Amino acid sequence: MSLTKAAGLAAAAVAGVGAHDLLQRKHSLLRNFPVIGHGRYLIEAIGPELRQYIVAGNDEERPFSRDQRRWIYTSAKGTNNYFGFGTDNNLESATNYAVIKHRTFAGPTPRLTRTPARSSRCRAPR
Repeated sequence: MSLTKAAGLAAAAVAGVGAHDLLQRKHSLLRNFPVIGHGRYLIEAIGPELRQYIVAGNDEERPFSRDQRRWIYTSAKGTNNYFGFGTDNNLESATNYAVIKHRTFAGPTPRLTRTPARSSRCRAPR
């Protein structure tokens, strides 16, 4: 096969993909940017592997995190916007985040002290 035939077949394949992208109604990105839009979907598919070593994490982007944007995109498309439990955040060292840990064999509960309903330091009645 000659080089010109191979180039002609490749150009015909790209033209076919472009024509399909222009006529489809599912993805507006592919309709507005035929052929090139597939590159975005490819990079989005390998994004977690790239972010693991190179780029920022899921929560470092502003004004919305990547997880929030993913939820917005799926909600806008009318698809299932429920995602599984779990997080990639370090919750053990986070401040003001309640972490509940269960115990199989619990010891005695700590004694709670009651605070009076009104103390001498309180100015306004409750």
